[in-house]
Amino acid sequence: MQLLVITIDRTDEFMATLEGLKAHGMNGIVFPSTSLKNALLGSDIDAAPIFGRVSKVISHDFESSHTAFLVLTEDQVEHAKRVIRRNTQGLGKKGMMFTIPVGSYEGIEDY
Repeated sequence: MQLLVITIDRTDEFMATLEGLKAHGMNGIVFPSTSLKNALLGSDIDAAPIFGRVSKVISHDFESSHTAFLVLTEDQVEHAKRVIRRNTQGLGKKGMMFTIPVGSYEGIEDY
């Protein structure tokens, strides 16, 4: 089993990807997320003096991302990667995906 983690910045591509994964019987959990850069732009932590004042004056509107976590078999992982690549026309700078081995899990019987 593998934990597949997917983050895609474009909401329309992320939703199309989720629909594609669901259509192939894959389930998971989705959390709202943002990049480190966007999180720091909105934080109260002071940046370097040369940038600090400018970052406080400029409004930082950004679209939040979402991150999906799916526990999949080895075969499902490869199929999921194809679905993700097809719906995003390649991740490039739009997001990322990676897998982590899962030693054990309990719960949802659908897996």
